[in-house]
Amino acid sequence: MRIRMTLLFTVMLTLAAVGTSSALAQQPACPTCEGDPIKMAEEAKLQAVPLSLWIDSSTYMMSDTVTVTGHVANVFEGFSITIKVIDPDGNLALVDQLDVDSNGDFESEYAASSWSYPGIYTLMAQYGSTARDNKVQFELIESEKMEPVMGCGNHMLSIEEICIPYEIEGGEVTGTIVNPDHNSIVLDIYAHDDGKLQIDFPSEVIDDIFFVMVNGEEANDVKIDEQTVKVYFLADTENIEFVGSHVIPEFGTIAALILGVSLVSVVVVSARSKLGLVNRF
Repeated sequence: MRIRMTLLFTVMLTLAAVGTSSALAQQPACPTCEGDPIKMAEEAKLQAVPLSLWIDSSTYMMSDTVTVTGHVANVFEGFSITIKVIDPDGNLALVDQLDVDSNGDFESEYAASSWSYPGIYTLMAQYGSTARDNKVQFELIESEKMEPVMGCGNHMLSIEEICIPYEIEGGEVTGTIVNPDHNSIVLDIYAHDDGKLQIDFPSEVIDDIFFVMVNGEEANDVKIDEQTVKVYFLADTENIEFVGSHVIPEFGTIAALILGVSLVSVVVVSARSKLGLVNRF
């Protein structure tokens, strides 16, 4: 009888324990807390890490921009973030100081073209003591190989043996086309990111630029200052067309002259052929 009572008491304790565990499992982790629990967990994680650091990609081309963002758990007045970039050979490639806002956030951008050669780079951030530091790594690769512009250097267009310098961010110029029907010059581009293009056209190439089209549509985000044009484009843009009063060489005029000379030659040859067929007595 005593054994049975003992077993019954054990079973009752086990059931009570299971019921208590189930009840506790159904209760919220923080009954008095308000807000999104996932967001609260992320904020708690940030507060647990003295300094968090992020970059927007793990791989960059020479023409890209490296965006650095971060967060410090506790803001100390008078302290700045020290940013260092170490190149593949272990040499110091960049040093910068960033301010931290009242929320503990910081952000900056760096042109990848400022670093000399491809490889694995280390970006380090430090806030005060070495106990508050962090680092990330990224790979820098050469820009995609583009066909070289004959007779001109890098970042220069070649139009009728005239070299025209330009600046571009977020892409590469891959070719040029002169469109005499539109009195325009079309630049084929490879846009791997949102960016901008600035170019100073000589008047002997195209004059009185008044209109710019991106992918065949009128560009809204463009600034024309006489012969200097700055146009912003989106990623995956394929071409930008600059329209002016005329382009050089004026292929339309030359073609018309050549056509006129050809017609005169045909008329003369035809007339002589007819004279040669007349019977002479």
